[in-house]
Amino acid sequence: MPRRRPSRAPALAAVILALAAGAAGPNAFAASALWDDGRAEIDAYDATIRRYGVLRPFTAYLIAVKEDFSKKQLVKADPGHDPGDLFTVLKLNHVINYQTGIYSYHQMASCFFDRSSMDLVKFSLTSNEWCGNTYKEFTRRGGKGALHVHTYWDSQAEATYDVPVGPDVVFYDQLPLWIRSLPQRPGTARSLRLVPTQIDGRGTPPVTVPATLSARREERIVAPAGEFRALRWELLAGDERPDVYWTSLHDPYVLVAWDRADGGSYRLKWTQRLAYWTLNRPGDETYLRGPAR
Repeated sequence: MPRRRPSRAPALAAVILALAAGAAGPNAFAASALWDDGRAEIDAYDATIRRYGVLRPFTAYLIAVKEDFSKKQLVKADPGHDPGDLFTVLKLNHVINYQTGIYSYHQMASCFFDRSSMDLVKFSLTSNEWCGNTYKEFTRRGGKGALHVHTYWDSQAEATYDVPVGPDVVFYDQLPLWIRSLPQRPGTARSLRLVPTQIDGRGTPPVTVPATLSARREERIVAPAGEFRALRWELLAGDERPDVYWTSLHDPYVLVAWDRADGGSYRLKWTQRLAYWTLNRPGDETYLRGPAR
């Protein structure tokens, strides 16, 4: 009996589904009315970060909020701004403060995503410790990307690097929020050109590396905030160990845990929605304890 040739129908169906998904309109995660409540999502983590070969403990914060943004300036727009110059972004602030012996590191990375697509339109970093200050800024304009770096390192004092743009070009530092905007089901996968982390005092050229991001399976994960049913994501880049992320199975798919390839880790302590910019009075520090249980 002649051997039957394998059908191409499943592959063709997958292509059709992918095209349909691309034409489906706004990103469902970003379009959620949750982001229109006038508050920010604040997630606190028991974390460790590797510095000088040692894992340093600290509390990390991921802050996500909707903002009106200026197309020309790529900054938050004040009330009364020209409506024709506006679009809406989701902003992720990643706040990192930790001690290394006598001196401390203070870093914040900000990612700004076009709310309609979750494309990264801007990234900025401030990094300072007792040796010096560093500032970096990636901007995407007219279909082109550029990373500007200003550091205290010899031969890296000031430079501008071209960065490719496209649906497969992803900054490592955008992943904690961007992963949540992908279909939250096992089997979701993306082939990426990954821009390595920019949360660093140096300003080396941002050479992309091939990587894959895939949702592997549902798992139970225990964190200080409790026990969660979560989706396990693995990020593979080269021969390194994978980074592993766990997102809650419940909307809005909060990142509940993260194991980094270098041994660093994040475990969710608490999450709450707050208009944090109003909480600047003496005593408001109590909010850092998390929501009352």
